[in-house]
Amino acid sequence: MIFLKIHSDNGGHSRVSVTQFPVTVGRDDANQICIPDDQMSRFHARIKRRGRLLIVEDLDSRNGTFLNGDRIVNAVVRTGDKIHIGSTEIAVFSTEAEISLDPGDLRRLGRNEGPEITVQPAKMSENEPELAAAARIPLQLDPAILQSNRVTQSIYEAQGDMLLSRTADDAGRTILKSLHRLLPWIQRSAVFHWHPESRKLTPLATRGEDAGTSVTLVQKALEDAINRTCGIYLGQKSDGTSPGKTQTHQDIARFVLPMVSRDRIAGVVHIEADPARIDDAHGQIQPALALLERVAATLETFLLRLELDGWMIGVIDTLVATIEAKDTYTHGHSDRVSRYSLAIADELKLSRDLKRQLLISALCHDIGKIGVPDSVLKKASLLSAEEYQEMKLHPVLGAEIVKRLPGSSRFVSGIKYHHERWDGTGYPDGLKGEDIPFFGRIVGICDVFDAMVSGRAYSGFIDQSDALERLHEERELFDPEILKAFSRAHDRGTLTIKTSTQENRIGEDRSLLKIELDNSSKDTRKRR
Repeated sequence: MIFLKIHSDNGGHSRVSVTQFPVTVGRDDANQICIPDDQMSRFHARIKRRGRLLIVEDLDSRNGTFLNGDRIVNAVVRTGDKIHIGSTEIAVFSTEAEISLDPGDLRRLGRNEGPEITVQPAKMSENEPELAAAARIPLQLDPAILQSNRVTQSIYEAQGDMLLSRTADDAGRTILKSLHRLLPWIQRSAVFHWHPESRKLTPLATRGEDAGTSVTLVQKALEDAINRTCGIYLGQKSDGTSPGKTQTHQDIARFVLPMVSRDRIAGVVHIEADPARIDDAHGQIQPALALLERVAATLETFLLRLELDGWMIGVIDTLVATIEAKDTYTHGHSDRVSRYSLAIADELKLSRDLKRQLLISALCHDIGKIGVPDSVLKKASLLSAEEYQEMKLHPVLGAEIVKRLPGSSRFVSGIKYHHERWDGTGYPDGLKGEDIPFFGRIVGICDVFDAMVSGRAYSGFIDQSDALERLHEERELFDPEILKAFSRAHDRGTLTIKTSTQENRIGEDRSLLKIELDNSSKDTRKRR
């Protein structure tokens, strides 16, 4: 449950629990949260949920919405954050367990979201301070279990399916699917990524009855499973006795099973079942232990891939921040170009992987400007012919900068060729038509569009409709199919900066870049 602690300068204090989303905040009585603050707009801000994310969105308020002191349009909120609207401060708190969102934000682009998992830690009762040895399940396997054709076949199929998975979430769903096939008595299960440094869990997938509801993890059992690297059983026998005196929830039997790869815990599997169906916990769970032992290394590979994605994102973030520090206009420009590029990608129904690569390409398309002299890059007047030639080097410089990044060959084309034109009049290579790489054609049209609507070129600021009309007047410069897709995106409203769909998309899929457009940062200077 989410709680909002509201404090106004007029001395008003209140505490509001929020169980349903979205909710709007403002001084009008029609808001779910009405605050009598004269400095607040009638409908000032909206708070909403997207999966496990909590998001605050400004509703075109007159005074703006601020998160931890920074003005935002749409941003992710975490427990402890403070939202300032008008003269009112709203502190956000959550009773849910602190579940880390892994850093694979690009991985989330276009993925099929599974049901939401919330975790509620439950402590054992005071008269049961320790887990008895009878409740612990050694991870060592009974050799006879691997002689079962049914078990070996399930392991083989699970490993094969995991190799075809695209994300750790998909791999997690495969693990649970195989578990339920092996052990039909499982009512519900969940798999988590374990972060040893922060000692937090990231939910990957859940399966079974009431899969979308909260999963209760007994804190002591979880700690014991992690610290001792063993399985834990918490269950009520049908005769009413508690094995190891560990039962705290009498109607559900629970197993907590760590997944160990090379002496490192990569994940944790939580299993719930009817205790009446558990006669021999150690024996009945053996097929699951065999499966988890064999697939743990594959899951760890996926998690290492996420770490690589996180490192990659950090590098991209650093590159973009570096050029933004050098060129004030670029601040926000790369983000907007990436928004527009993803809108085109949606219209063209590009695959998830292509969207990932296009996003990186669009974000980094101007990184080569870091190699352009300040006297040229920051010149307020029109460039001379020599200076223009210097500026035209930035696509090639950008391609050289990113070529050492892993997999750069898949996204470098949008960086190097975003100034090529359909009729062959562009640079650096004067490519024409279909010879221009696909990403270069998409990023190029988005770059030109943002130059017009942000006051970078032409005759100062023009609105989006006029900019789109200008693109059609100069249609010989652009791929006709991409221009059509761009027009469709405009007609749907997905190009508008304040459109919540795109705001949410970027905010959730690239939270590290924190796209918070501040109109005050726009550079209104004209420059070619």
